[in-house]
Amino acid sequence: MDRLNVAIIGQGRSGRDIHGKFFRSEANDKFRVVAVVDALEDRRDRAKEEYGCDVYADYHDLFARTDIDLVVNSTFSHLHTPVTIDLLDHGFNVICEKPCAKTYEDGSRCVAAAKKSGKLLNVFQQSRFAPYYREIKKVLASGVLGSIA
Repeated sequence: MDRLNVAIIGQGRSGRDIHGKFFRSEANDKFRVVAVVDALEDRRDRAKEEYGCDVYADYHDLFARTDIDLVVNSTFSHLHTPVTIDLLDHGFNVICEKPCAKTYEDGSRCVAAAKKSGKLLNVFQQSRFAPYYREIKKVLASGVLGSIA
């Protein structure tokens, strides 16, 4: 399988130290970072060196590209919803760092934008498949704790 081309928006803790760390690792054989967006010039310079990719100060510059399969939205939390919707509206598949939305209404707007565009929307939750997380789900589903509202 060929690698998917990825753009990462944000090179802070999540964008660089979680997502970027995996993309730069030897375990990654499925993704190629082709673009990084960050407002800070030193982070863009570092990204260009670490990933060998194009760098931008504004995520809107990604809209001119046709080679991006997936965008990781790791902007500031208060920007997750509007940036995710904008990316979906422009035809990108999006993995959004949590929280994707602050309200049910904002979450519904994100889901609606994904449905309208026919693109993938996923909220990054790294613990979803961890053994402790699966065990908690199993205990909750068993009913042993009673009704959890």
